[in-house]
Amino acid sequence: GMDPIQSRIGRLTNRLKAGLGDRLLSPRAYESGLVTFAVDDPEETVERLRQEDIRIRSIPHPQACRASIHAFNTAEDVDALLEAL
Repeated sequence: GMDPIQSRIGRLTNRLKAGLGDRLLSPRAYESGLVTFAVDDPEETVERLRQEDIRIRSIPHPQACRASIHAFNTAEDVDALLEAL
């Protein structure tokens, strides 16, 4: 059902947000699995992480990156992203 899926996405999103610290641009409270965060060079970060099989995207306003957390992601995926940043 949807409740376990939403709960899982919420837990993973909160894990990512906690790990991002001051780089977090999204609201701290859970709204969705979309998490926007600041990096020095969004395009370079997207490309570098892609080479590590981590998929995120850059966004133009604000110039930042966004991760999309969903039910198929794992805590290990979140940790790998945080480590790679």
